Amino acid sequence: MRRLGGDRALPPDITLRMLMTNGLKIAAAVASFGMLAIGAGAMAAEPQQQPSKSIVKQLKAAQDALQQKHYDEALNDIGQAKSASGEKTAYDNYVINVLQIQAYQGKNDSTDLVQALGSAAQSQYASAEQQKTWYKFIAQYYFQQKDYNKSIDAAQEAIKHGANDADTQQLVAKAQYLAGKYKDAAQSMNEIVNRMEKPDEDSLRMQWQFDLKAEDKSGADKTVERLVALYPKPEYWAQALASLVRMDIKDSHLQLNVYRLMNDVGVLKLPTDYAEMAELALDQGYPGETVSVLQEAFQKNVFTEQRDKDRYQHLMDGAKQRAAQDQQSLGKTEPTDGNGLLQLGVAYLTYGQADKAVSYITKGIQKGGLKSPEDANVELGIAQLRAHNTAEAQKAFDKVASSQNPGYARLGKLWALRASSHG
Repeated sequence: MRRLGGDRALPPDITLRMLMTNGLKIAAAVASFGMLAIGAGAMAAEPQQQPSKSIVKQLKAAQDALQQKHYDEALNDIGQAKSASGEKTAYDNYVINVLQIQAYQGKNDSTDLVQALGSAAQSQYASAEQQKTWYKFIAQYYFQQKDYNKSIDAAQEAIKHGANDADTQQLVAKAQYLAGKYKDAAQSMNEIVNRMEKPDEDSLRMQWQFDLKAEDKSGADKTVERLVALYPKPEYWAQALASLVRMDIKDSHLQLNVYRLMNDVGVLKLPTDYAEMAELALDQGYPGETVSVLQEAFQKNVFTEQRDKDRYQHLMDGAKQRAAQDQQSLGKTEPTDGNGLLQLGVAYLTYGQADKAVSYITKGIQKGGLKSPEDANVELGIAQLRAHNTAEAQKAFDKVASSQNPGYARLGKLWALRASSHG
């Protein structure tokens, strides 16, 4: 048997633009929050503290200028206070930085604003709330400037001071990723996602990309499985199936069941996939399945070469004749061995009779002597799923997932995920 296909499932498209765009959401939140609107009252954080007498006049002049929105004049007064003779106290420096923050904010001077915020945030007189919001702004500024290491440091300081919101935490992970610290980014994002009751799709996509860049295959597999369970889109299923698709499968029954899952989740796309599935079904004695697979292929105009159209039209015509004969004899005599009962049950399944399929496949498993118990449980799980008995389907697939055969183990796990998301 040939491999099911090439490297058709691509990693998620988490681009720099997406990371930057998501990061900018923090700035919008900050603006609406009014984090820098500290006002003159901020200087009253410690009422017993007073600025040094040598600079009171300059500071008062700066405050008056700020109230009039004369920002350059205010900065000039602040500069005079800074250069005044005498040693400045820690509170003097805090007040100077607070006034500078207001002036630079008024002038939309982000570069100098960030420097003033950084100095003020380190002051013993800054409140925990001020430190949290100031460090968040600094982190966002450096993120936009693509200075990711400084952004990481500032965001982590914000978190230390109580910024436990998802945006700030994700900013750390994104900055780590963009700084090339892939393992750190994957770990940070994993912690974020694990704290969510139901992780959102974008967060899981980022986790997936970060795991891949960190070369954490196990982590990436787990993440894509969560995507499949919570957001069962064909693009995620394609990636979840990638390891099976690339596997050199020798077992034709396993291969057919991989195709069945691909078809069930909407990732059976290539002409070779449809052709191979149709031929495998016919070879294994399921002409009705061959007909339905090829009818779907023709409806979707999968075959583009005329020789392929002719070939598979001929195959479908022959399968229709065999299916008609098959249905006439179906169930007239009941097999006495497990493999025969299993074959009969799957035949019923391919003709859309799920209840009978469950009954005969179950009898076959109970009879025993099966060539492949894993295959029987896959078939039973599919039949239970078609019969809308998700709980029993899950049990059957879980048995397959515990197989020592890596192909069946992976298939069982994926079918179990399919059962969990089945509508």
